[in-house]
Amino acid sequence: MAVTDVSMLRERRKKKKTERFLKKLLIILIIAAAVAAIVLTKDLWYPKLDGILTKIPTPENSAELAEGYFPLSIEGGASYQLKQLDNSVAIVDDSHFFVHNSDGKLIYSEQHTFANPVITVGNKKALLYDLGGKSFGLYSKYKNIYGKNTDDPILLARLGSNDTAAVVTKSDKYPSILMVYDATGKNIFNYRSVSRIIDVTFNPENTGCYITTIGVSGGFITSKMFYYRFDKIDYDESGSPVPVWETENLETLALSVRLYGDNDIIIFGDTVCAYYDRNGNFIGSYEYKRQLVDYSSDGNIAALLFRNDERRSSEVVTIDCLNNTVKEISLDYEVLNLQVSGNTVYMQNKNGIESITALGDKISSVELNTDYDDFCRIDGYVYLLGYDEINRISFN
Repeated sequence: MAVTDVSMLRERRKKKKTERFLKKLLIILIIAAAVAAIVLTKDLWYPKLDGILTKIPTPENSAELAEGYFPLSIEGGASYQLKQLDNSVAIVDDSHFFVHNSDGKLIYSEQHTFANPVITVGNKKALLYDLGGKSFGLYSKYKNIYGKNTDDPILLARLGSNDTAAVVTKSDKYPSILMVYDATGKNIFNYRSVSRIIDVTFNPENTGCYITTIGVSGGFITSKMFYYRFDKIDYDESGSPVPVWETENLETLALSVRLYGDNDIIIFGDTVCAYYDRNGNFIGSYEYKRQLVDYSSDGNIAALLFRNDERRSSEVVTIDCLNNTVKEISLDYEVLNLQVSGNTVYMQNKNGIESITALGDKISSVELNTDYDDFCRIDGYVYLLGYDEINRISFN
C-alpha cells in the first residue's frame, strides 16, 4: 500500500509539473503571437501613432536652430535633395534614401545603387528613380513598396496623390515613351510620343494626366499640352491613344506644369507662364520682363522671382487665379529663392527668411547667422539646406 501511495504521489507531481510546463509554454506562445501580430501590422498602427506623436504645437517664429537630432549631417556635399513626405522629410543623397520625422529622428533608411538619384513625392509616398538609368521604386515612410526596371533610360518620373506613377523613357524609335503604373506597380497606360515629353501632371482625381511636350515651330521653341484619360481610352488607326484635348503651341520652353487653383493648370516657361482651365482653354499669361530665377505655386497662388543684377535687387510677381490678379512687387534687396505655401510667399535672402502676402505686404522675418543654399517650409518649420547639413527653425 505504501508503495502504491508513493507511486501515486510521483504521478501527481509529474502531472503538476507537466501542467506548469504547458502553462508556461502557452504564455510564451501567446506573447510570441502578440509580438508577431504587432510586427506584421506595424504599417497599419504605427503611422497613426507616429502622426499623434508628431502633432506637437509649433512654437512661434524663431531664428534659434533646432536641437536634439539636428543638424542632420549629409555625406557627399551639396548633391542631395529634400522633399516633404507626409508629415516627415525624405532625403536622398548619392548613396542613401532617408526619412526623418519633424524632430529629425530617423524613421527609415535604405542604401540605393542609382548613379543619378532623383526624388519626387505625392501625398504620402515618394518615387525614387535613376535619371538616365533604368530603375525606379515607390517608398512609404517605413519601407520600399516596389521596385521596377525599364527597358530604356529614364528621362523623368512623377507621382500622383494616390500613388499612381508616371515614368518617361527615351528609345531609339521614339523621343519619349510614357508608362503609367497604379499604386501596386501594375502598368495601366502607355503612350509613345513623337515629341520630347518635358513633364507629366496628374489630374486631381488621378484618372488622367496632362502631358507637356516641346518642339520647334517657325524657328522658335514651343510647348504643347495634351490631356489623356486612363479609364476612357480611344485609339486611332495606328493603335495610339487619342487625347481628350490638346492646346495650341505656346512659344516658350516649358519648365514645369502644375495644378493651379481648383480646376486650372499653370505652365511655367522660361519666357512666359500661362494658365489654362481643366478643359485646355487658355485663360491668361504673364510675359517675363527679366530672366526667371525661381518659381513656385500652391493652391490659388503662383509666384515668380526675377533679379536685377545691375541694381542688386529683385522682383516678385504673384498671380492669384482666384481673384484673377497679377501683382508686381519690387524689392530693394536680392532674393535667392522662394516658396509658396498656402497664401503666403516665403523668400530667402542673404540675411535670412522673410514672408509676404500675395499683395506684397510683409508678414514676418528671421535673421540667420549662417549661409544656406536653399530652404523648404513644411508644417510651420523651415528646413535650412546647407552644403553638408540640414537645420530647422520655427517659422509660420
